[in-house]
Amino acid sequence: MKKYTMIMAAMFMAISFTACSQSKVPEAVKTAFNKKFPAAKEVEWGQEGKTQWEAEFDLNEKDVSANFDLQGNWKETETDMKVSELPAVVVKAINNQFPGYQIKDANLNETPQRVAYEIDIKKGDSKKEITISKTGKVLKTEKGGEDND
Repeated sequence: MKKYTMIMAAMFMAISFTACSQSKVPEAVKTAFNKKFPAAKEVEWGQEGKTQWEAEFDLNEKDVSANFDLQGNWKETETDMKVSELPAVVVKAINNQFPGYQIKDANLNETPQRVAYEIDIKKGDSKKEITISKTGKVLKTEKGGEDND
């Protein structure tokens, strides 16, 4: 019985910690978030490493995540998007540089330095995640990516 009580206490503490972590978001982060995304709905906070907080939320019927440092400086926003919403120049660049690959998933990635698209592509067993600028320039290519079949 003592072991069962200890397990239940540990589970309760874990749930409590998760619930409390939302209230520990620094005030500067909350203020910056509310100023940048006043129409955000269903906001959930999580800490990313020791130096950033990430908010996951709905905005204009899209899933969005945004990162802020501890002082409230905005670092990055990722917005899920439909493949059909990709600009034609981006799709053309993918088709030219990755012939035979199919676009599986796309996100708009915004930082203070740039706006780009993170796109998962697949051809057979080969999967890649590419980052491509809004002008169609491939900025980065990595193996892997999500498998959204």
